[in-house]
Amino acid sequence: MKKLLASLLVLSVIGGTSLVSAEPTTYTEKFIQKHTQKIVDKEKELQQQQKAREEAQAKRQRELEKKQKERQKALEKQKKEREKARAEQQKKIEKKKQLLHQLINE
Repeated sequence: MKKLLASLLVLSVIGGTSLVSAEPTTYTEKFIQKHTQKIVDKEKELQQQQKAREEAQAKRQRELEKKQKERQKALEKQKKEREKARAEQQKKIEKKKQLLHQLINE
């Protein structure tokens, strides 16, 4: 029974000490926290600004990639239209040649 009581006493002292040490209770700890809180807040603010800049940069990068893809599609479409127009023009030339040969042969 004495061992159980002694163990309980030791555990309660250790548990109490750990709970007390979790909060800054001494004057020095409070003083340090008070004067370093501005630095901590500024650091958090700078980290948030950095994160916002990175997100904005990533967004701009995605937009640029999207625009580049759209330009590439537009260029491919123009190229196909030019090829189609050339093919039509070539057909017209061939047709005129055939008509010319028919006229000459008659």
